[in-house]
Amino acid sequence: MVPAVGKLGESCLGVRIVRTHDLLVGGSLTAQLLYRGRLARLSHVACTLGRHDEPYPETHDHDAWTIALVRRGRFTYRAADTNRVHVLRAGWLLLGRPEAEYEVAHEHDGGDDCASLALSQDVVAEVANATKGHRGPLLPAPVLPPLPRVSALLECILKRGDGDVDETAFLVAEAVVTHAHEAMLQDVSKHPSHVSRIHDAIEAIESSCKRPMSLAELSASAGLSPFHFLRVFRRTTGTTPHQYLIGARLRLAARLLLDTAQPITRIAYDVGFQDLSNFVRTFHRVIGCSPRAYRRR
Repeated sequence: MVPAVGKLGESCLGVRIVRTHDLLVGGSLTAQLLYRGRLARLSHVACTLGRHDEPYPETHDHDAWTIALVRRGRFTYRAADTNRVHVLRAGWLLLGRPEAEYEVAHEHDGGDDCASLALSQDVVAEVANATKGHRGPLLPAPVLPPLPRVSALLECILKRGDGDVDETAFLVAEAVVTHAHEAMLQDVSKHPSHVSRIHDAIEAIESSCKRPMSLAELSASAGLSPFHFLRVFRRTTGTTPHQYLIGARLRLAARLLLDTAQPITRIAYDVGFQDLSNFVRTFHRVIGCSPRAYRRR
């Protein structure tokens, strides 16, 4: 582990903060470099900014892509080139293009924590060129909904501390590039109230993913018809409500596998799966290995 704390105005984790600290009310933003490889580096970003702090502009590093996993908290990200605002919450991914400018704001207090993986442009280009059906920009959207495989890969190296950061970078980039080009997010800014309801539904899924949740229940809570809810949900997140629910369960299961000694069978049922074989099969398909193998990493 290589500790290195970055301050406002310095370049760290693939992010360069260009606004000075005196414009911030009471919060702070620090970055600690955890692992450095030849092709990638992994850092932890701790933010204590809240709703009373001014939004601040940032610029991604000029020579690296950034894939940041939100581990805790919630904030908004406004891309300078499109002026579009995206909401990020725990589990979501922020994709930073080299030299891209953006602004971050916080509607809630409590701050947030992110694991930020900075990758060389060669890594992303190589992965994109090898991705079947790849077309267009390397990473077309700045924000992606949770990808359980990415969360599992990053949490494993963060908690175990014995992984290869370059190897992890290739695996994360592969998962992100593949998903980004299979489910490019559509513009739903014409219906901001509907999008707000979708984010309320996402919070409900995250907090109650252990229990069964149907499309009818979620759409009724959002005040939308099931079909319209499904359409807006897919356009907002790039996935369906059921797939999002399964992903939330898998991310919870991955944390329990690393943090506890609970039997795999108990974890499967505790996170909401009704059948052990289905849990093992789904975990292997999405994460890339069996629950037992993931725990042994």
